[in-house]
Amino acid sequence: MKGYKFFYFVVLFFTVSMLHAASEPLKVVLHVNDGHKLGHLANSVKNIRNEMGDDVVIEVVVNGKAVTRLLKSNIVNTEIMQSVLKQNVPVGLCHNAITNNRVDKSLLIEGINVLKSDGNVTVLNYQMKGYLYIKM
Repeated sequence: MKGYKFFYFVVLFFTVSMLHAASEPLKVVLHVNDGHKLGHLANSVKNIRNEMGDDVVIEVVVNGKAVTRLLKSNIVNTEIMQSVLKQNVPVGLCHNAITNNRVDKSLLIEGINVLKSDGNVTVLNYQMKGYLYIKM
């Protein structure tokens, strides 16, 4: 009889877990460390929104040399990033990459945030929270 109780407990546990997971929105973290891929990033955000809907939680993490391409003076990338931000997608820049590449934070595109943590650590933390990882 004890075996049946354990079996039912396991079935109940997995059923509740699946129902809980099904009720959570899809979460995605997009990782960019190549500034040449910013256009690809904007297209990916647009495609995810078009095909998966507005309920998908999308976060963007930028690190490495890519942070040097996110200055207000870069009109093309400013337009690209504004299109991403308008789709309710926050963009976070690695504070280490900002420091290592000597980027003046006051010159960054408006709406972009500097992360408190390292970009790679931030990506790992998102993954531990159930975000799917996509490398741009």
